[in-house]
Amino acid sequence: MAANDEVPLRRVAGLALVVFAAAAVLAVKAAVDLWPQRAVFPSWFVPLFVTGLGGLVLFLAAVTRGIWRARRYARPASGALGGVVWLLVVASFVATSSVHQLYPFRTLTAEDFLGLDPVLRFNLILTGVGFAAAAGLAVLYQGGRREGALTGLFGLDLLLLVPNDACANPFNAWWIAHLGASPLMFVPVLAASLFGAGALLGVHPRWNLLCLAAACGGVALLGAGHSTHLLW
Repeated sequence: MAANDEVPLRRVAGLALVVFAAAAVLAVKAAVDLWPQRAVFPSWFVPLFVTGLGGLVLFLAAVTRGIWRARRYARPASGALGGVVWLLVVASFVATSSVHQLYPFRTLTAEDFLGLDPVLRFNLILTGVGFAAAAGLAVLYQGGRREGALTGLFGLDLLLLVPNDACANPFNAWWIAHLGASPLMFVPVLAASLFGAGALLGVHPRWNLLCLAAACGGVALLGAGHSTHLLW
């Protein structure tokens, strides 16, 4: 690969390290916060969830290491793999919105929207903007601007870390008490981005594509459990 092709991939790899660090810290913090609150949930949930978080962090560490090692030689994939990966990355915003009953992807009148808590309004705007931005980056990627699209995706992930969720629950309690809102909601999107980038950069593509799909499915199930009050 020519020198001028290496620079964007180094940037992508560097951003992947930052995104991984943020996702890992937030995941560990969530586990620490939830463990003392086990009684609030079904008896099986918190042990299973914390174990899942541990596995997620390990898998994310592995794919991030692969992205870093591939920074000098990887050429982002195109074709069907690129299309499927980006479809799932964009879908991760919809899956994550399941914790808020799929808003803003459901009809909401202007009056109802303006009547919402300001933090929730910001959250819905951020979700919609993130979805649209990811879709735009998918088009950019498929149009040949692959390094730029991946750089933009990880940049978008960092924007999503702005505290944006004031829903009162054990996940968010510490963050709300100290910051007024929580940055946890979009951690699954960060995970989806890392798994997707790994697949696109040739880091065990099938495995990371499966992990990407699992991240979307897992957060959708978590959101469904919240919406139906089966979990909390």
